[in-house]
Amino acid sequence: MHIWIDNTQLTDAPDLNTALEQARVHAESTGRLIIDILVDGQPAPDEIFDDEPQGLGDINELRFTTADTNELVIETAQTAIDSIDLLKADQEEGAKLIRAGDITDSMETLRSVLEGWQAVRDIVDQIAQLTEIDIPTLQVGHEKGSEIIESLSKSLAEVRETLQNEDWSSLGDVIEYDLNELAVKWSALLSALIQGIKST
Repeated sequence: MHIWIDNTQLTDAPDLNTALEQARVHAESTGRLIIDILVDGQPAPDEIFDDEPQGLGDINELRFTTADTNELVIETAQTAIDSIDLLKADQEEGAKLIRAGDITDSMETLRSVLEGWQAVRDIVDQIAQLTEIDIPTLQVGHEKGSEIIESLSKSLAEVRETLQNEDWSSLGDVIEYDLNELAVKWSALLSALIQGIKST
């Protein structure tokens, strides 16, 4: 099985698992991350990472495309910052609808808010895995990363509790004040991550 990673041809591999491991090691050793795989010129199916993938048949060539890990992480973090700006708009709209007694429409907006925060948290978790920055101890203003992360967990738990209790007044307060304050802090956290990556 022939293996190419970007424009470099690696040693032929006897099987798929060996080829994948060989490409992973090569990418990590050069500070890069695999972002795309072609199997005989076609996009690789998701099951290529299974222990015994079915239906792939005999493979003649694997081609891996990589990206600079730090550049990719910085781009991803910036995307998260942009997402937080959209979250703030949704939070303000959600709080406005709740104050106006329009609970039905506010639930749709609130669903987007919760999904958005989950996506941002997932991005920070991914960054933690891809970099050597210790996010919990990262100093952001007067707080550490761990405190900012914990504050979000508490506020989201409060959102769920007020929803369950149908305490619309408290829900509006959490969204309008707590989550908007956290949006500023999380943007600062991601900016600090970007600066930390750039300085390594």
